[in-house]
Amino acid sequence: MRTATVRDLRNHYTSLLSWVSAGEEIVITQRGKPVARLIPENPGEPTKVNWAESPAFTRDRTGERVLTAAESLELIHDAASLW
Repeated sequence: MRTATVRDLRNHYTSLLSWVSAGEEIVITQRGKPVARLIPENPGEPTKVNWAESPAFTRDRTGERVLTAAESLELIHDAASLW
């Protein structure tokens, strides 16, 4: 069983639907408390999903520059004022 937040549901519903269609059950949480459960319509034998083939994992990151610690810290401080 997987968990996802309401924000995950809103922003990544296609991924959640693929999990459900693969036989996964998903508990939706809001502020850390369970509020809903997504289950497959016809629960059956869960299919085997190869998450290594997901676009998030197959993305070519060889050309991307890694941030330095100072750059990361600056981004965190900049974002902190938005919360």
